[in-house]
Amino acid sequence: MALQSVCGWDASNSRPYPSHRLNLTPSYNFAYSPNFLQTFQGSSSHHRDSGPPPPAHGTTTLAFLYAKGVGVATDSRSSAGKLVCSPDSRKAFLIHSHLLATTSGSSADCQFFGRALARECKLYKVRNGYMPSVQGAARMLSVLMMPFRGTDICAAVTLCGWDRNGPCICYVYNDGTRLCSDIISVGSGSPYAYSIIDGGYRHGMDEEEARQLARRAVCHAGKRDAYSGGFVDIYWVREGGCERDPREDQVQLYAKMEQEEKDMMEYKNKIKSEEQPHAKV
Repeated sequence: MALQSVCGWDASNSRPYPSHRLNLTPSYNFAYSPNFLQTFQGSSSHHRDSGPPPPAHGTTTLAFLYAKGVGVATDSRSSAGKLVCSPDSRKAFLIHSHLLATTSGSSADCQFFGRALARECKLYKVRNGYMPSVQGAARMLSVLMMPFRGTDICAAVTLCGWDRNGPCICYVYNDGTRLCSDIISVGSGSPYAYSIIDGGYRHGMDEEEARQLARRAVCHAGKRDAYSGGFVDIYWVREGGCERDPREDQVQLYAKMEQEEKDMMEYKNKIKSEEQPHAKV
């Protein structure tokens, strides 16, 4: 009765979720819970029929393969429209000891799906005796997100993990789309991050090279994208599990990197001038 009076829910219109549609995970009733797939009376539709497209996710997250596993980097700025809500939020969290998820979109939606996926991975281990592969977890998350297609749910999750087949990176969007790649960057700052990664990435790079590349990519995105910034968080997913580097301030790190590049350029010019032969009189 409380839901009927507050939310305007008509119990006669609710319908149970068909159990045969989800084979990988248990059946869920939340997909057809009140007002998730039905429009509020008197409110606008969940579907966007006209007007400009929605803004990109205000964040920068990236992940790429390197010699010993997966390198992951994120910024820390959370925004609501043009307001910076938090300059030091965490945009990556553990699903289990060998699977890390980076998030872009609505913080509430990302946390909801992250917790649901962590639960399903634990249940999978209880049934089978081992955790699902990274691609298997991505498939689970895609199935969890599928019933919300067409609603205002906003969540883009990158799963970075190590399984029986080695390191793997999978991207899952809130409409159920999923893909795997060696390099994935998500968010409004991703075009700027890609511009750095494409220029400096190579297969089999060592950890220090990967660290410098990830730093530079996130700092460049934070410099160019108003919705990215704050701090740089770098994570490592290896065969032994996940680790995190100490957090670094993005502004200070960018200034430090600019000075290092300037010093390196001056050094190269000096060496080049010394190597040139002296002009004959």
